[in-house]
Amino acid sequence: MLLIKYLRLMQAFLRAFWILWVRFPKLSREEKLLAIQTWSAQTVKLMGVTVEVIEPIQRHPLADTPQLLVANHVSWLDVLVIQTIQPSIFVAKQEVRHWPVVGAIAQACSVVFVNRGSPSSARRMVVDVATALQQGYNVAGFPEGTSTLGHSVEMFHANLFESAIHQDVPVQPLALRYTSTHTGAHCTRAAFVGDVSFLNSLHQVMRARDGVCISLHAGHCLMPQGHSRKSLALLARSSVTAQLETLSAG
Repeated sequence: MLLIKYLRLMQAFLRAFWILWVRFPKLSREEKLLAIQTWSAQTVKLMGVTVEVIEPIQRHPLADTPQLLVANHVSWLDVLVIQTIQPSIFVAKQEVRHWPVVGAIAQACSVVFVNRGSPSSARRMVVDVATALQQGYNVAGFPEGTSTLGHSVEMFHANLFESAIHQDVPVQPLALRYTSTHTGAHCTRAAFVGDVSFLNSLHQVMRARDGVCISLHAGHCLMPQGHSRKSLALLARSSVTAQLETLSAG
């Protein structure tokens, strides 16, 4: 059974390359986003991961208005879950560029890479995110700057929020909680923390017999007017923390 799952996953990655390098040049922006969304949903499903939307992402009254989505960060699966719900351009740490297979896919999906230890890289990230928002793309990122076991939310770095202020776009806080599909208990199997490599983490998810369920809860959109990047980051973290507590209580 596990071997079959891996074979299907390999097929999914091959399909991703075909979509990105063969189909993308012929597709409109909307068609590209739909292709990413469909692929992400199919890939999550074949890994045996269930996605449960407790509170959906709020839609802006003006349909073409982009959003900056910010979430707590537990696993590389977070990206696929958000892509399934709301296709976006992601901000990721520089190391992702060198991950096997995933790095190539990320680059083809216009991921904004940032070296968090470099002020110049952070400044370029702000400009690149603002450009993507200006072009009408939703942008998603994880302001904690690291992944956790999912019990709590670390402080949010403020750089990412500067782009939302520059482009005057709403910030959509998201909370992600990982549980066992069968028991409903908090699950750390997918947590991408410490010295665990991507391949080892992938194997843990693929062999999870009790299943992995990821619940998503969207808070109220935050408007950037009148905020500094630091105050907006604090408000977004408070929202995600409150949502995570709601998910845990439920």
